[in-house]
Amino acid sequence: MKPMGEPASEQFRLRAGRMVRGLATARSFRAHVVLTTGSNVVLALLGVLTGALAARLLGPDGRGQLAAIQMWPNFLAVLGNLGLPEALVYYSARARADAGRYVASAMSLNLLVSLAFMAVGYAALPWLLRAQAPEVVHAARWYLLLLPVQVLWLSHHGFRGLGDFAAWNATRFLVSGAWLGLLAFALISGHGGPEFLALAYLAVLAVLSLPVLAATPRLIPPPYRPDPRQWGPMLRFGLPSVTSGVPRMLNLRLDQMLMAALLPVQTLGLYVVAVTWSNAVAPLPHALANVLFPQTAATSDPAARHQVFATGIHLAVLTSVGVALAVALVTPWMLPLLFGSRFAAAVAPALVLVGAAAIDSTNMVLEEGLRGLGRPSVVLWGELSGLAVTAVALVFLLGPFGIMGAALSSLLGYATVLATLVGACRALTGRSPIALLCPGRAEIDRIRRSGRRMVEQLLPKQDAEPATE
Repeated sequence: MKPMGEPASEQFRLRAGRMVRGLATARSFRAHVVLTTGSNVVLALLGVLTGALAARLLGPDGRGQLAAIQMWPNFLAVLGNLGLPEALVYYSARARADAGRYVASAMSLNLLVSLAFMAVGYAALPWLLRAQAPEVVHAARWYLLLLPVQVLWLSHHGFRGLGDFAAWNATRFLVSGAWLGLLAFALISGHGGPEFLALAYLAVLAVLSLPVLAATPRLIPPPYRPDPRQWGPMLRFGLPSVTSGVPRMLNLRLDQMLMAALLPVQTLGLYVVAVTWSNAVAPLPHALANVLFPQTAATSDPAARHQVFATGIHLAVLTSVGVALAVALVTPWMLPLLFGSRFAAAVAPALVLVGAAAIDSTNMVLEEGLRGLGRPSVVLWGELSGLAVTAVALVFLLGPFGIMGAALSSLLGYATVLATLVGACRALTGRSPIALLCPGRAEIDRIRRSGRRMVEQLLPKQDAEPATE
């Protein structure tokens, strides 16, 4: 006969085990957010610096031409990856021992599909860029080589799925550093037209993929044999993600795509600078999104998964609003100072886009958390609703109001996505919209303490000065 105290002690042991795992998860989450936040801040500063260099080097016309060259190949690259990066993160987090097979399977499938999308893009680009000069269309066709090049970078998504955020962030610095070096070379040498910059950047991406491939065997467990049987599960997860990624990218870029097809490149160049400036809002919320997806997917207890999800959303709202207010205050004088007086007309739409970026940053955290909960289809419906509003708004606002109309269309579209996602999250988590978006006083105190610890980790304490006699 079992002692009567044993069930209680067993319950205590299980409860203590859950507490220990919860504390370890919280520490891991915080450490990953700290690392990725620091990386995102530096990458955002690099983005502003490279954006300013490109604007000063090319001017409004050249900056518009560069955007036209890269725009459609970038969009086709998103379509051609079939959501495999997100699937790779998800399955690597859920089945770490099989991560190598998932990497090889994703790369083989992605390569086959990329070739087909390149053929479609090559035929369609003359019509999609019919308002642009022939040399811009020619360069854009060459830039379609981005699709097979991105296959070489696919394994770095496995780094994030396995929780190796140091390696994953390092690969991001490779790309940003290469673009900065290329712009600096063009500025010093005086040989940097938009066609040269686009194709040189593509060549650099291909070369820099080699160290990523070399690091993969040390970071992701073998074997690396493609297994077509894994294509089905990865596509079932990835296709809703890429399907939602398409309307998301259209929400982000439909305005620029219409400008490239219908309006002068100078208008596009001004708008691209306004968008670049608004990206200053994104680093911290995007860091939360980058960590929230694999962290939520790897948490097995449903209640704990919902708590991680809710905490990430609360942090996203607080940081997005706070950073957006700060960026908006300095926009009128900092934007012309950094990008040049020729871009002063971009200030007003940039202010609208800063507010839109705050909403979109919250949306991104919501979407990554939903993917971590295994609900990528919810993201799809949210982005489709926003795309419908964006498209209708552009029809009515782009012609009469130009780049300001495009900025307002983005604001309306992002707000629609937010409303749709919050409504869906209420059904999934049982939390009201206010509870989901607005942290309570106790949670604000907990977030403030976590923030203080994050700052202490980012800024180590200095050693005390030795006492003098």
